[in-house]
Amino acid sequence: MLTAITLGTTLILYIILLITYKTQAKYKRGMLFAVTLPPHAVEDERIQRVQAQYNKQLMKVCIVMGALLIPLILLYNLWGYQTIYMLVWIIVCVIVFTVPFRTAFKETLGLKRDNDWFVGAKRVIHSDLRVEQLKNERSAPMSLYLIPVSLNALLTLWIAQFYMTIIGLAICGWVMTAICMLTSLGMRGTKAKVYSENSEINVSLNQAKRRAVSYMWLWIAIVENIHFALLILLLTNENEVMNGTWLTLVLLFSIVPVGIVLNGYRKFHALEQEVLEHDGKQIYSDDDEYWANGFTYHNPHDRSLMVPKRVGIGETINTGTLAGKIIMGGILGLVATVIVGTSFLIIRSEITSPSLTITPTHQIEIDYPMYSVQFDISEIEAVTLVDTVPSGSKTNGEATDKVLRGQFRLKELGKSRLYLFKNNPPYIQIKLKDSYIFYNDQDPLVTEKRFEEIKQSIDNRF
Repeated sequence: MLTAITLGTTLILYIILLITYKTQAKYKRGMLFAVTLPPHAVEDERIQRVQAQYNKQLMKVCIVMGALLIPLILLYNLWGYQTIYMLVWIIVCVIVFTVPFRTAFKETLGLKRDNDWFVGAKRVIHSDLRVEQLKNERSAPMSLYLIPVSLNALLTLWIAQFYMTIIGLAICGWVMTAICMLTSLGMRGTKAKVYSENSEINVSLNQAKRRAVSYMWLWIAIVENIHFALLILLLTNENEVMNGTWLTLVLLFSIVPVGIVLNGYRKFHALEQEVLEHDGKQIYSDDDEYWANGFTYHNPHDRSLMVPKRVGIGETINTGTLAGKIIMGGILGLVATVIVGTSFLIIRSEITSPSLTITPTHQIEIDYPMYSVQFDISEIEAVTLVDTVPSGSKTNGEATDKVLRGQFRLKELGKSRLYLFKNNPPYIQIKLKDSYIFYNDQDPLVTEKRFEEIKQSIDNRF
């Protein structure tokens, strides 16, 4: 199951990158490889050679990155290392896919400058329109964010009352809603774009885009709250038959935001094309010098924080502004921290097993990173050696094909802590006042020895 989820995640990214970069070899909206060109330049033999070379290089990248997915499948029995390999593969994939594009971008830009293929009079100008004060009139009212905020509040109350161990999901919900709200506000402040010499068309298209984007982020905020609710149902589900259903819904909802973004920009581009075709006065952009490699924008003379992307859809950050530098640095730092931190925890989990010790002060300590527990022997109501563990659901911990570690809810027993090697009986079952603890060692003989030590300590205590 974990291998299927991991492989599915990487394949989705692989397909998105392939589609994004494959389409860059086609002349669209006055651009080829994110370089603005007049239509006649695309017919030049040298440009066509760049296109052919780009397609060959991109195909090689696809084959290599596809082949590098094979080890991901072979690591099915080593969950921790499989996860680390997936993170590394994602980073390498994102970087490698940009290599053919950057090469084609530089060659195309060089040919453009050598042949004076500047669009000239058809230059797009990012400036204030005479009716710019109307640009946000039709955006989604911020008061509509009361919907995802209310959903967040309900999720938080639900988790706080019944599943406090996974309160982090509620926090993630608040963070996601805040990100959507702030992004929506930030994109409303982007400069209006001149599409035509007709100011009425400019006003109409800018209003339409801001309206589409504002509602897009609102819907993402709502969908993500539903996504978190489904994730909670999956983590707290005690009916094994429903695990597949909840997991399927969670995976499907993870794709919905991508669909919302693609659909929103697809509709706007269709509207843009329709309006400009009727106007007949389309103006193309020619500010290539601010796109260092075609997909990042750095213009210290432009105060806009976000500008339309040349590769892919949506907006990108202008790293030429102070705010842009801070945001981009924060994003890169956060990503690096998450990847390094996650890798460290996974490696430590793989090489560290829980250890049970009885202290001279009659305390039982089970030591394991993030899920350690300690209690007095006098708190034990019963201790038995069992060959099976009731089924249940994880609330906070690790559940792989090999181990179960952390906090769980078990059928008929309720709240429990598990420190188990799966399918490796016997297991020590310790009953406390309001919970259970299950423990075993990889060696069954050691498990039996620990059980006898606990029983002896209880007898000596009383």
